[in-house]
Amino acid sequence: MKQFFIMSVLVLTLADTALAGKLENGNFYEDVLISDDIKMEESSESAKEKASSLLNQKPKIIKIEGEPLQFRSSRAKSAPTVITKPIDTTTKYGEAPFGLSWGATYNQTKALGVDMEKVERKDTVNDFIVTKLPKPISDFRQIIISFGENNSLWRETAYGNLLEDDASASKVMFLYRKYYKLLARKYGTAQEFFTPKILTIEKTVKDQYGVEKVEIEKIPQPIGNANFLSQLQSGDATLYATFESKDVGAALAVNVDGDGRSYIVVDYTNLQILREREAQMLDAL
Repeated sequence: MKQFFIMSVLVLTLADTALAGKLENGNFYEDVLISDDIKMEESSESAKEKASSLLNQKPKIIKIEGEPLQFRSSRAKSAPTVITKPIDTTTKYGEAPFGLSWGATYNQTKALGVDMEKVERKDTVNDFIVTKLPKPISDFRQIIISFGENNSLWRETAYGNLLEDDASASKVMFLYRKYYKLLARKYGTAQEFFTPKILTIEKTVKDQYGVEKVEIEKIPQPIGNANFLSQLQSGDATLYATFESKDVGAALAVNVDGDGRSYIVVDYTNLQILREREAQMLDAL
């Protein structure tokens, strides 16, 4: 199943994004979550654009020239009521995180009452920052969703609040463990990936003949060590986890920005949509 997940992501990004090279190297989650792209919120204000004018176009107001109509009796007819049919926001892919719908179009998502602003990301297209979510979570300051070239919601990325953390990154690790348990409970197949900072120590020892020599000992630094925050910030240490159900894959990462503030990121991908797009491409070949 894990191989199918990775292959599905590869096929989609070949058509949708510039992520194919990363997938070929087997570094999907590491490159997506632990990269400059994950820190893009620092300049998100300058990257925002207004959504397509067609999608945001307001209904035209029809003006009647001349004197206003005079209602001479109670039998005068009032203007007919215009009944607007609501947009169907249900899809066959089910509910997505934060109360959104997997596979929904831009208009269907807009009909849920969310506000969306266009944002540019290097790995995906048709991305929007969303606010006024149906089911917001206070631990996250920003949600970015991706519709792709097919105008179908297939990815959500949630950025956690920025934390003034201590040297061992205890605050962000508390959130990481909290959401690790929740995501494992909901999606299953949890796998943690930790790259530690390697501390190199030189020491002098004597061999069996009493001759002194220098040996180099490499000691991996554990999660939450006394310098863990700075190690995450510099990239000397990385920590993330992946989760996978039948139809959804998720990744949880720990990050630190340039000002030393820590935060978590949760990235969701709809695997069912990826499989269907892969099948369509194979059929077209």
